[in-house]
Amino acid sequence: MTPAQIADVALFASTQRYGDLTIHAVLDVRRRFARSDLERAVQAVTQAFPVLGSRYAPGFWRDRWLPVDAPIADSVHVVDEPADLETETAAWVRRPLALTRDRPLRLVSLARGERSTLLLSVSHLAVDGAGMAAVGHVLAAHLYGAAPSAPVDARRTLASSLEGLRWYHVAVLARDVLASLLVPLRISFAAARERHFTAGATAEPSWRHVTIGAVDLERLKARGRPVGATVNDALIAALARISVGRTRRGPLAVIYTMDLRRYAGSPRLTAANTSSILSVVVPRAAVADPAATLAVVARLTARQRRSLVGPAFFVMPSAFGLVTPHAWVRLVTPWIHPLLIEPSLRRGLVFTNVGRLDEGLSAFGADLERVRIIGPNIAGVNAPVVVAFGLRGELHLQLFAAPGLAVAALDELETELRAGLAE
Repeated sequence: MTPAQIADVALFASTQRYGDLTIHAVLDVRRRFARSDLERAVQAVTQAFPVLGSRYAPGFWRDRWLPVDAPIADSVHVVDEPADLETETAAWVRRPLALTRDRPLRLVSLARGERSTLLLSVSHLAVDGAGMAAVGHVLAAHLYGAAPSAPVDARRTLASSLEGLRWYHVAVLARDVLASLLVPLRISFAAARERHFTAGATAEPSWRHVTIGAVDLERLKARGRPVGATVNDALIAALARISVGRTRRGPLAVIYTMDLRRYAGSPRLTAANTSSILSVVVPRAAVADPAATLAVVARLTARQRRSLVGPAFFVMPSAFGLVTPHAWVRLVTPWIHPLLIEPSLRRGLVFTNVGRLDEGLSAFGADLERVRIIGPNIAGVNAPVVVAFGLRGELHLQLFAAPGLAVAALDELETELRAGLAE
């Protein structure tokens, strides 16, 4: 039995409103794996991270993850010679995981001759983006008989992610907890989108994979060096400039994630939800030209990295969850959506960076041809979200449009994002 964390509970209570939030990694590999090898690797993953071998069990006082007795083969699927690879991939992406009955993990092999496409699906209730990378790393290591590059830690608590902090950080943390209470107010003054992304009647999500090549990525990095801007900052700045064209007045908001594993004190592989949701609110006057936008964003994010606003994001919810029955948390969460979540989604574009995947997928070596990330599978959001990762010197961007958005919304975002990054 694995105790559910407050993030798990809140996400579970949000699935009816925002979709099942499953994250999918699609890996094209120059190798075909036997079912027995796939099952053995998945079994090793569930042993390393017990939450992935469990089902979600709501309870009055505490929700829990309970072990699933069904054979591991139920979580592994092999499709030989699919008639259409992309159609088959999309069909599996759109097939939900039954989280209260089955494991929050599924591995599908779509085999074609001597090659295969591996589709690893993991629920966001169990892991965030960095957790997904850790799961993929452990899976790849066991497929190839290699050892993981860092210690595997089965713990999922916030405290275990913050072990690098010391007692003298308490004052700063308290200050940033108080500051975090003002974030919803700051977001409420940001510009709301008035020119919306193209809507559609589709009941299915759509997605697009965009690659920024090595030459363009190096140009992006060089542009940011004089002001200390990272690639992350460049993406945030580009999204802020997109918002200028879709609003009339007021500052521009961008919502992004910060992985709290940076505070763990030592490298480790964990399957948990320990990413905070942060916001950057850029003054409209600062978006007059690309260089100014990048400089302002770099200054704002550097201030956030020097502070403890990331851990502060979790302090109040965690304290609330310690003394409150999880049934009550599930009850009140839908009431919080219109107060805290909806205003941000109406104003800010959402972006998350998984980081570089080279080390995590190194076990595949030359066998690895292509990687895509699809999701998290969201609903009820009227703008596409952006997920970024680095691999082999290139920047990969996955654009995901929830049901209700037309494929044209992805065209719009791709065009505007490429223009924003090229300026």
